[in-house]
Amino acid sequence: MEELEKIVEKTIADIAALPEQTMRLKALASRLKALGPYGAARFLDLLYKIEDDRVPGQVLPVLVDPDGLKGELGEKGFRATFLASIELGLTRVSRLFTDLPPHREGIAGYDKEEEVRMESMTLGHRRSLSKGFRKDTLDRLLSDPDPVVVSNLLDNPRLTEKDVLKIASKRPNSPAILKLVAVHRVWSKRQAVKRAVAMNPYTPPRTALGLLDSMLTQELSCVAADLTLHAQVRAHATDILEQRKGGGAQ
Repeated sequence: MEELEKIVEKTIADIAALPEQTMRLKALASRLKALGPYGAARFLDLLYKIEDDRVPGQVLPVLVDPDGLKGELGEKGFRATFLASIELGLTRVSRLFTDLPPHREGIAGYDKEEEVRMESMTLGHRRSLSKGFRKDTLDRLLSDPDPVVVSNLLDNPRLTEKDVLKIASKRPNSPAILKLVAVHRVWSKRQAVKRAVAMNPYTPPRTALGLLDSMLTQELSCVAADLTLHAQVRAHATDILEQRKGGGAQ
C-alpha cells in the first residue's frame, strides 16, 4: 500500500504541473491503465483520501466529464475498473463509473415570451448570433436548447459569471448543456458555477459527483440535504462530509 501511496503522490504532482485539462486527463488515464483494474480502483480510492489541495483543485476536475475517462480507458478498461471497485467495496470509486440518468428530466428551451421569438429563428442564425457582441441578443440566447449555441456563448468574451449562472441554474435544462458548463476551461473553475451545476437536479449524477470534492463544507451540507438531487449525489456529498469531519477539515 505504501508503494501505491507513493505512486498516487507522484501522479498528483505530475498532473498538477500540466497546463491543460486534456493533458491531465491523459496522464491520469495512463497511470490507471498501467495499474490494471484493481490497482486503478485502489488508486482512485487513495486519491479521494489524500489531503492535498491539488487533488480537488487540479486532479479530480478531469473526472467531471463522464465520457472523458471512458474514452481514454476504452470501454473494456472502464468496465473492468468499475467491476473491480464493486468487488473491492470501494463505493465512492464505483460511483465514478456509473452512468445514471439525471434525477429529473424535462424539456429545455425558451420559456419567456421575449425569448420565444429567438426560437423562431433558424438554428444557423442563432449559432451566428451567439458569437456576436450585442449583449441584449446574448441575454436572450441564454435559454437556447442547442449545445452549439450555448458552447459559443460560454466562449463569448461578453458573457459574465451572472450569465453563466443563469444557464447552470436553469430548470429544466439539457444534460448536454450542463456538461458543457461543468467542463468549460474557464467557467468550470468558478466556485459559484460549480455549485450551481452540482445542485441542478437535471445534471447527470456522474457529472455532479466530479464537482463535489471541490465544494465547501457548507455547500456539501446543502447538497446532502437536497431531496431534489439524485440519491447517489447526496450520498457522495455525505461521504465527503464524514471524511472531512474525521480529518478535521472545515
